[in-house]
Amino acid sequence: MIPRRAVGGSWWGEFEFKPRETRYWQLGPFSLWVQRTPAEFRVTTGSGVDLDQTALRVGETWSESIPEGHELVRYSVGEAEQGLEIVPLMADRSIIVKSDTTFIVPPGRTVMAYVSSPLWMRAQLLEPKRVLHEEPMLRPSDTWWGPSTLEGELCYAIRTSVRYDLDNLPLRPHRAVSAVWVVNQAKTPLQLDRIRLPIPNLSLFSDTNGRLWTEAVTLVRGQDDDLASVRLEKSPPVEAGPCAKVVGPRFEPEKNLLIRAFAGLLGQRKDRGWF
Repeated sequence: MIPRRAVGGSWWGEFEFKPRETRYWQLGPFSLWVQRTPAEFRVTTGSGVDLDQTALRVGETWSESIPEGHELVRYSVGEAEQGLEIVPLMADRSIIVKSDTTFIVPPGRTVMAYVSSPLWMRAQLLEPKRVLHEEPMLRPSDTWWGPSTLEGELCYAIRTSVRYDLDNLPLRPHRAVSAVWVVNQAKTPLQLDRIRLPIPNLSLFSDTNGRLWTEAVTLVRGQDDDLASVRLEKSPPVEAGPCAKVVGPRFEPEKNLLIRAFAGLLGQRKDRGWF
């Protein structure tokens, strides 16, 4: 049975399984096999070494043996539960984006960049909806973000080529794109070595090509420090085109959110985040 999908080209949705049927997904470097046995769903996952892989295979019937060396988890379910919903999610912690190049925002200026972040995959039963399995398709490294080892929070860290032109951004099924506006209202230049994004507060939307977007994010630096007020728009940027909402945020954002968003400010310490 073909899954019901929000828009064309998507890899998520509801999938029905015949008895003893195995389905396969390839989402960039991430591989997923789901097998239905009389009393179980068996979930097998693995990741390749090409982190920029763009291959996409969606819920195909798999008739071969599952390759060895991958992790298998078995879930006991009732006989009547023959379907699963596959859902994309944002990460469960804030992400620190480390740019491959240095970019400086002068006082009084605004810059917009596209940042892609790795997604999580969730498999859940349909009625009632119960989570069976969840894991990152590409797990980022852990990092501590804060002014000291006693003040801050545990985050994920990614190193990426921050893009300022959408045409230079490849369509990768295991990542979501955020349009991030940085407004420097302070009196000193802002060196964008690292940016903290409140990823768990972001929803996911799909455009007509199946690319996943978050709502646009605006970070406003008002003083000569690394704090920023955060404004989350209600939708992706206009250049994403028509979009359908796929899933809401893990955590609803607080009003008047103020976060420690930047590091590596000119004339200040550059050890605000540890990788």
